[in-house]
Amino acid sequence: MGMPEYIKNRILCGYDLNLIAVVSISTLVLVLEYYYPLNIDFPRATELIYYLLIPLAAGWLLFQDKPWNYGMRIGRWKESTIIIPICLAAMAAILYAVSKSPDFYRYYHMNYIYWPKFLLDAALYMFAWEFVFRGYMLFGLEKSIGKSAIFVQTIPFVLLHLGKPFLETLACIPGGFIFGYVAYRTRSFLPCFIIHFGIYGMMILFTNC
Repeated sequence: MGMPEYIKNRILCGYDLNLIAVVSISTLVLVLEYYYPLNIDFPRATELIYYLLIPLAAGWLLFQDKPWNYGMRIGRWKESTIIIPICLAAMAAILYAVSKSPDFYRYYHMNYIYWPKFLLDAALYMFAWEFVFRGYMLFGLEKSIGKSAIFVQTIPFVLLHLGKPFLETLACIPGGFIFGYVAYRTRSFLPCFIIHFGIYGMMILFTNC
């Protein structure tokens, strides 16, 4: 569906209903996740419901959007197979260098890690996390503001890193732009999920070995 037809169908009283919906739902689920975590005996149920299921349900109920409208698809997989290893290789050197610094060591060091549980938990969390930012927000806002959605989704992404080591939070500004561009370029949030999961896994590995 082209932009003129899209705007014509989703405008009410001069307001872009899609823009209002994506901003409102994205903000709502971030607030709910912080104040009302769900007591459900399933790994990362809170994030999966708030960050994944609610945005998908809202998109379908409001506009009949499908999951692939928000980047839940393979996308341009040939570009992904080039981008993913390049990003992970570049980040491996950086992460190894900073992992031994006191701030990063204190934050990420664990006394014991049961790797199967850790990897499952991290994968589910990163999948939901990447969907809400590089899936729902990026591709949802793209319909209203185009490529500028790359920069808008970076704002809450950075703010949710507050409390982590300063250098990590600061790096999330260009990192958010890069993640957004990767999703926009490949038409999928899945490469961002793989990269983010890999980055987090390497940080835990480097600070605990």
